[in-house]
Amino acid sequence: MKKSFIYYVLLMGTISLCFHCKKKETDGDEEIGTFDKSAMLSNYANQVITPNFVRSKQALDSFALAYTDFLQTKNTVNLITARQRFIRAYSAFQYISSFEFGPSENEFIRASFNTYPCDTSQIKANISTGNYDLNLVANLDAKGFPAIDYLLFGKSQSDATIVSLFDSNAQATNRSAYISNCLNEMQTKLNTVINSWNNSYKGTFVASTGSEIGSSLGMIVNQLNYELDALKNAKIGIPAGKKSMGVVLPEKCEAYYAQNYSVQLAKQCLQNLENVYLGRSITGSDGLGLDDYLDALKAQHTSGTLNNAIKNQFSIAKSKLGLIQEPLSNTVSTDVQAIDAAYVEIVKLLVLLKTDAPSVMGIIITYQDGDGD
Repeated sequence: MKKSFIYYVLLMGTISLCFHCKKKETDGDEEIGTFDKSAMLSNYANQVITPNFVRSKQALDSFALAYTDFLQTKNTVNLITARQRFIRAYSAFQYISSFEFGPSENEFIRASFNTYPCDTSQIKANISTGNYDLNLVANLDAKGFPAIDYLLFGKSQSDATIVSLFDSNAQATNRSAYISNCLNEMQTKLNTVINSWNNSYKGTFVASTGSEIGSSLGMIVNQLNYELDALKNAKIGIPAGKKSMGVVLPEKCEAYYAQNYSVQLAKQCLQNLENVYLGRSITGSDGLGLDDYLDALKAQHTSGTLNNAIKNQFSIAKSKLGLIQEPLSNTVSTDVQAIDAAYVEIVKLLVLLKTDAPSVMGIIITYQDGDGD
């Protein structure tokens, strides 16, 4: 009896929700009038998404060339150059991580490129044996940018020592090959994604003008929020102890071994999310984006528009994040106030983008972040 009653309540609630969503979608169509969702999706495909993938590929290829130069002439000068190119490639990745749908999802770009913290024990074991398969799930946290970060920078080791690990160490050959193999996998995956976008997927993406689960708009909104959740948790909250009862975990920082780039990567991540929201191109030109769509829907928030509330919150969150000093692995202990201030503003932004905006657009958030925010 109890189960039947619960089932009835859930059924009626689902019917009511579907009716509400259908009505809202119809009303929205009347309100937006001539708003061209195809044009918005075309802007995303041609001016935002594919150009950022191309830039990421160029940065990764540039790093690969610098790493090859280092292997040919192993000295500190070439090591430093390779590290600089590595950071550029890691930075460029922040501008594609939020596009984990379609070809990127098929290639597991986010997980393959940036599962951190890396498993140093697994990396050492792989190098020691020289026998490993980077496609295995067991190696997700033993490859990509975090693994290369560990191998190129080390922990409290001099540049000369790092060079020797690639040169005169007993495992130098395997160590050198390991980064090359990680790079080869990343380059291959990026090439596949770019080719897919430039061939059939771009047309499929632009033609999907609905708001249902699996639609292009739904995927953009979901991945925008997924990435913002990752910024809140993985990049800031977890190292700062937000998930460990106040116990800071500096070793959980992104780019932990490079040290002075964790905050930079977080800032670039947030900048990319703002670009995506605005439909802003790689050259800085604002095209049709979610902001325009919310305005067309006449979405309100308190005494103003929802779009203005979101844009203002982006500005505040960027400002607070900019006050956190590098290295983040130290700051999580030395300047808790700055960390907390940025974290709070990111949470506020997440509420607007994950709750208010999807509700107006008729988008269902389908991913689970596990913390209820």
